[in-house]
Amino acid sequence: MRSNRLSIEVEDLDRIPRGLHLVIAMHGYADAAGVGELAAATIIETLDHRLLVDFDTDVLIDHRSRRPPMDFEEDRVASYTPHTLALSLAQDDAGRSFILLSGPEPDWMWDRFTAEVMEYAKRLEVASVTSVISAAMPVPHTRPLATTVSGNQPELIERYSAWRPSSRIPGSVVLLLEYRLSEHWPYATFCVLVPHYIGDSGYAGPALTALESITNATGLLFRTESLRKADREFHQAVAQQIGEHDELSTLVKSLEARYDAFMNESDVRSPLVDEDGDVPSADDIAADLQRFLAMRKDSGGEDSGRL
Repeated sequence: MRSNRLSIEVEDLDRIPRGLHLVIAMHGYADAAGVGELAAATIIETLDHRLLVDFDTDVLIDHRSRRPPMDFEEDRVASYTPHTLALSLAQDDAGRSFILLSGPEPDWMWDRFTAEVMEYAKRLEVASVTSVISAAMPVPHTRPLATTVSGNQPELIERYSAWRPSSRIPGSVVLLLEYRLSEHWPYATFCVLVPHYIGDSGYAGPALTALESITNATGLLFRTESLRKADREFHQAVAQQIGEHDELSTLVKSLEARYDAFMNESDVRSPLVDEDGDVPSADDIAADLQRFLAMRKDSGGEDSGRL
């Protein structure tokens, strides 16, 4: 039986080393191209880890909006995979321990969840907190993926934050964690700016950038061979498709010009604006994405090579 808490301790936390880095890679609202989910999955699949704290997803997650998968085999339900939201103890590729918070972003009880995460961070006396999120932006996939860095570590912001907007944005649990926990620990959130026309086509580059960002902040090392291989294959497939479609090539060249002008500190205010200095509308972004997806079909309607 669970208490009125949102979590149960699977292991005695008094036996866990103090002073470890806390890494947050959750998925939900701010997770374009599945960055948080893929980054966490890469850590869990390639590094030694064990469960420390299990959060009650039956209370925290709206299963109507994010339905857990089930396998149906002919005449029966063969399996059910519930959501998992947890704190784990992991070891990086050099054998250094760290704490990982991974799983779906809670739909409910944000303040209670944040308070419990803070409590665990205090009990474990974590050294720092680093989180990764992502946002779809009109930037080209042919250039190095940029990040926006927030938090209370000015040296990381100065070095790695390519774009520093001032705007009112929809909230997320990860950003609420930054807001609450940055009062107590060194905290950095890396938001990977993902090309908006890529969508969920299996682009591994943003997750790779997220893990590299965690390394830049903490020194932790990850096994990224599979992500690098997938990223190379993706770029090869996209390059072939761009070469076959003038409209997509024109779109990418336009994005490249804006990106390069911004990175070269021209008068262009941002790599995310058009010629009039306006951010492209959601309708424009959606139209670009639909055109991109349509270009994946050849004239006969057959699939011409999925990404």
